[in-house]
Amino acid sequence: MIAVEIGSSPGEWRGFQKDILEVVSIHPFAPGAPIALSIDGVALQGKSIGSKRQDDGRFVVRMRMINLRREHRDRLRAIADPS
Repeated sequence: MIAVEIGSSPGEWRGFQKDILEVVSIHPFAPGAPIALSIDGVALQGKSIGSKRQDDGRFVVRMRMINLRREHRDRLRAIADPS
């Protein structure tokens, strides 16, 4: 299980592709909103592309990563494609 924390709330990993991260959050984020999050203990920053409500009331949040260091990008890619 991949540990995801958005602000101080727990989140859920959905995927990472072409510098776009998808997570599930209990909070929606408007497009352009800054998002501080932690994945596996690594602090990251992104900007929301938008949020979509799921049937369970949580939101799938898509964000463009900003100030992403190469090692963090490589780590997210490794999580996304563990093969």
